Amino acid sequence: MGHKLKRIMAVARLVTLDGLRRHALLGLVALAVAAQLGALFFIDFIPRDIGRASADFILSTTWLAGFIFLFFHGVQVIALDEEKRVIYSLLARPISRGEYVLGVFVGLALLLLLLNLLLGSLGFGALLLIKGMVQEVYFAHLGGLAYLLAWLGLYVTQLLLLAVIMLFSGLVRGGFPVLLVSLAYYAICSGLPVVREAVSQRAAEESGGGLALLLKGLTALFPDFSRLDFKDAITVADFGTGAGPLLIGFGLTAAYVALALWLACLLYQRRDLQ
Repeated sequence: MGHKLKRIMAVARLVTLDGLRRHALLGLVALAVAAQLGALFFIDFIPRDIGRASADFILSTTWLAGFIFLFFHGVQVIALDEEKRVIYSLLARPISRGEYVLGVFVGLALLLLLLNLLLGSLGFGALLLIKGMVQEVYFAHLGGLAYLLAWLGLYVTQLLLLAVIMLFSGLVRGGFPVLLVSLAYYAICSGLPVVREAVSQRAAEESGGGLALLLKGLTALFPDFSRLDFKDAITVADFGTGAGPLLIGFGLTAAYVALALWLACLLYQRRDLQ
C-alpha cells in the first residue's frame, strides 16, 4: 500500500509541477484579480445589499476561473489522444493504470486547491476593502466561517467535475470530445433542478407525477450542484443550516467523486491505449 501511494504521489507531483511550469494558474489569478479590482469601480451603482452582490461576484469570478482550469487545462492533461500514446506506453510498466488515474487526479486537485487558496485570500481581502468603503447599512455582516464554507463547497464541486472528466476520458478518445461531453454533463447537472421544479409544479396541478419521478431519479446520475452553494450565507448573520444537511451534502459529493474515480480506473485498465 505504501509503494502504491508513493507512485501515485510521484505522478501527482509531475502533474503539479507541469501545471506550474506552464503557468496554468498565473493567467487565471491575473484574470480574477482584474475582475475584482474592476468591481470596486461599480460599487456606487448598487443601490442596496452591496455585501451580498459583492460576495456573489467574487465567488462567481472564482467559479469562472476554476471552470476555465477544469475544462481547458484539466481536459488537455487528462484526455487520451494519439500524441500521448508513447507516454502512456512508458507508464504502463512502472505504475498501474489505476495509479496513473489517481495520480493525475491528485495532481490536478492540488493545482485547484492552490488556485482556490490564492483567489480565496484575495477575495476575502476585496470583501474587507468593500466593507470599509461603504456604510454599515449596506454591508452589515461578513462571516468568515460562512466564507470558508462557501469556498469549500465550490472546491468540492470542482473536484466532482474533475472526477467526471477523468471518467469521460476513459470512455472517449481525444481532448475535444472529452470537453464536449464534460460540458454537456455540467449543463445537465445545472439545468436539471430547474426543469425538475417546473415539472413538479405542473404534476401537482395535473395529478400526474411520472415525469417528475423520472427527473428525480436522474439526480442519481446528475447531482445537484446547488446543494454546495453557500455564497448567500456570507453576508447573513444567522446562517441557520445545521450540521446534518452539510454532512449529507458533502458526503454525497465525496461518494460521487469516489465512484467516478473507481469507474475511471476500471475503464483505463480495460482500454487499449495504443
